[in-house]
Amino acid sequence: MGSLVLIFLVAFTASLFLTAAVRAAARRWGIVDHPDGGRKLHKQPVPLWGGVAVYGATVLGLFAIRFGGASQAFVELSTAWMIAAGFVCFVGGLDDRYNLPARVKLALQITSVLPIILLGHDVDRIVAFGYPIELGWLGLPLTVLWLVGCINALNLIDGMDGLASIIGLSTAAMLGVIAASEGHPHVAAMAMVLAAALAGFLLYNLPPASIFLGDSGSMVIGLTIGLLGIQGTLKTSATLAITAPAVVMTLPMLDVIAAMVRRRLTGQRFDAPDRLHIHHRLLDRGWNPWQVLCVLGALCLTTGAAATAATIFRRDALAWIAAMTLVVLMARLRLFGHDEFALIKGVVLRGWNVFRDRILARNPAMESETVFEDAPPAEMWRVFLRDLQPWNIRQVDFSVSLGDRPRRLRWIDPASAADEHCHWSLSVSMPGRDDEICELRIAGVQPIAWAENAVALGRVLKAHGASFANCGERFFDALGVFEELAVVEIHPQPHRKAA
Repeated sequence: MGSLVLIFLVAFTASLFLTAAVRAAARRWGIVDHPDGGRKLHKQPVPLWGGVAVYGATVLGLFAIRFGGASQAFVELSTAWMIAAGFVCFVGGLDDRYNLPARVKLALQITSVLPIILLGHDVDRIVAFGYPIELGWLGLPLTVLWLVGCINALNLIDGMDGLASIIGLSTAAMLGVIAASEGHPHVAAMAMVLAAALAGFLLYNLPPASIFLGDSGSMVIGLTIGLLGIQGTLKTSATLAITAPAVVMTLPMLDVIAAMVRRRLTGQRFDAPDRLHIHHRLLDRGWNPWQVLCVLGALCLTTGAAATAATIFRRDALAWIAAMTLVVLMARLRLFGHDEFALIKGVVLRGWNVFRDRILARNPAMESETVFEDAPPAEMWRVFLRDLQPWNIRQVDFSVSLGDRPRRLRWIDPASAADEHCHWSLSVSMPGRDDEICELRIAGVQPIAWAENAVALGRVLKAHGASFANCGERFFDALGVFEELAVVEIHPQPHRKAA
């Protein structure tokens, strides 16, 4: 395929000159991105259409390889890429200029990947942890879904100077190494050409950027990364080893999934722009653009290195452990993903409560006996407080007349302010073991939707209250244990004097 160093220099040099030319043309024609003081914080209008330069430089690099004597596999792959990437670059350029509707843009993205499918670069089978999975006819839509997902992943993460270029460059380099190790030199050569084109463009795109990729560039990079991920990890014809491409794309795909979760669970449109992407979160923490670039670039290299090592040593688990560790650490350190995990947790908790309430509605007595029969009072109390968590209860009172000694147990949320006043309360009464009258009352500060919650709360109170009442005197014999559970009052109620 000729000298790889010479090919790299051809693509790199072409990118330098084409970027300068496109920047001047975009400025002259008014294809610029204006600051808005919100999501777009650059100080002055910046030219777009940087993707045209990247696409042009990549095409020149690919033709240089073909003129130097390329294999048939390289010719077929590069032809499919040039057609698909050329169309997606055109679509991105239109979006940069006219701001296309989201549905139209998505339809055009799907159309752009069809040449790759029609020319036979789809997947019929995937291999995960050494086990093949036949896809059959599902291979076509899943290939389209992967390519369109990669296009939008790079498109969404392109919100800061140099970020999409850095991620595209590091990811292409890692996929090139993986392709070479798997015996796909034609894919490695294409990855090297894209990396060279991005390296030349990056000199103009580093903070403060003098030209932006625009959708014409981010979508081209995404499509190319998606195609390289498929072709560079093929075990046999149309058989894809899924681990490497999925792990390499951990960071961009995490940003996409988090955006979908965030917008879906907060009632926003999927295409609604916001300042909650990973780079925005880090900038809002006080990091400067260079710090964000270095950290996110290092994270992409880390997942890429893990995917490469897993491919070479045939240890898929190594790559997945690295990817999952990265995701968990970012959420735990509140760098990114913590709020989205909290939203998912809330949905799961509400779903569990609905499921539990339906079980209680069918047989409250059986549920009570299953959970509380012969349980220690302290454990019963812990379970009760846990079940009340979804409603943010501030105060709980349980009172019962045990013989001639009326007693009351009170719990107040230790996290609540001392001067907070309860705005609502709900109570249930039930007979005790010896016909005493027992009452369980809860009160809260934050308003709740009674139509949705009153019935569920009533069932919880009845189930737990019946269990407390059945315990009789021993429920009040564990004062020390209850104090550890933040119970602040447990005392006899005053006797009324006989008239």
